[in-house]
Amino acid sequence: MSADAVVIGSGVMGASIAYSLARRGYAVTVVDKKSGPAQGSTGATSAIVRFTYSLRDSIAMAWESKHLWENLRDHLQAPEAEPVADFIRTGMAVIDIPGLLPPTLRSHFDDLAIPYAEWDAVELSRELPGIDVSNYHPPVRPDDPAFLDDSAEEANALYTPDGGYISDPVLATENFVRAAQRHGAQFLYNAEVIALDHRVLDRQQTVGSAPEDVTEGVPSKAGAPDEGGDSSEGRAAWSIDLADGRVLDAAVVVNAAGPWSSRLNELAGVGSDHGVSLTPLRQEVHTLPAESTVIRADGSRIPALLDAGIGTYMRAEVGGQLLIGGSEPECDELEWVDDPDEVSMSVRPEQFETQSLRAAKRFNDITIPNRARGVVGVYDVAADWTPIYDQSEADGFYQAVGTSGNQFKNAPMVGELMAGLIDAVEAGHDHDNDPVRIPLNLTGEELDLGTFSRLRTPAGTSGNVMG
Repeated sequence: MSADAVVIGSGVMGASIAYSLARRGYAVTVVDKKSGPAQGSTGATSAIVRFTYSLRDSIAMAWESKHLWENLRDHLQAPEAEPVADFIRTGMAVIDIPGLLPPTLRSHFDDLAIPYAEWDAVELSRELPGIDVSNYHPPVRPDDPAFLDDSAEEANALYTPDGGYISDPVLATENFVRAAQRHGAQFLYNAEVIALDHRVLDRQQTVGSAPEDVTEGVPSKAGAPDEGGDSSEGRAAWSIDLADGRVLDAAVVVNAAGPWSSRLNELAGVGSDHGVSLTPLRQEVHTLPAESTVIRADGSRIPALLDAGIGTYMRAEVGGQLLIGGSEPECDELEWVDDPDEVSMSVRPEQFETQSLRAAKRFNDITIPNRARGVVGVYDVAADWTPIYDQSEADGFYQAVGTSGNQFKNAPMVGELMAGLIDAVEAGHDHDNDPVRIPLNLTGEELDLGTFSRLRTPAGTSGNVMG
């Protein structure tokens, strides 16, 4: 079986990339070891949309993606009969503690025309009824005696009215899958990649040639002319072996495998030139019954809240629930994993209790149930919590990896930027020395893909899921 492009991973990133490539005319096949879309990290995401990143290009991408989420049906050309995930605009408040918000953040917001406001304790109380407006920092664990200490310092927050979250991340992924299928993309599930072979075919042979006509070596770019002037278009640069015995041939392979991305890079023999490491991280997101907290008197939902001073982020969830995730405070021991397939997917009562007590410190009317509730996911974490959206040292092999639990919001643009990158590099552009720039059509900006280069040294970011 041959294809112009094989995308490995059918989470929201892989599905978005498949759509953007298929829309450009690539013959796309997506493979995933799971039985359907969004069964890895995507299914456990909090799906928060925010713009408080450390780097200008990360901010610009999140801002452009917000506009795409607002117009998802149009972006995907989805028929009216198809249910489409909603962008729930609640606003986002970030409680400002020392060292959290980069000094350049507000100037970047000004440059990018991102609305924001400074909230004091009075505004926090008005917009989030029942909130404790004390500013707690640094974060400590509930078993630390300091956890019960009061604070005389009042909290201030940076508020962005356009923040919010995506109503259903699984449905959103399915929307991208269906959009890609409308443009001819194929999706193969229960299809585990067990080998990746980088090869070229003899210039006198076609894709269907017998194995003895295949020569090892570094392939020319798909579609690039060979020395004799004949096009090499259609000749596979990669052979992808699946566990069920099928073999796919493709000129382009895209690694969008989430926490399995490092393993996939090893199979492909790439990654030796990375300036930032990739490590899987087990994480839990919990839910609490908190209708009186998350639903205001007028029926609207409270803004999403990043509260790094106590080590959490929170947002409203359907059914009057409060969704709680961690912000990787230094007092918490992070659970780095060697094998994503060996991770326990059961919520741990002690982690549920820790996050629930933190939420109850901020919202005093929260009642903590006896039964732990939530979901478990595994993040694909880059050392600086900034993704790699790049090519690799092997021709035709591309990476959308290190998405670090903070990139779901950028999925619509990830498809576009990866397709633009692939178009440019496959046409012969030297991206490593002259980074591709992608226009952000809805906000009038431009994205420098050098920010997300695999070759970079760790960027000066927040050092946690904030990015």
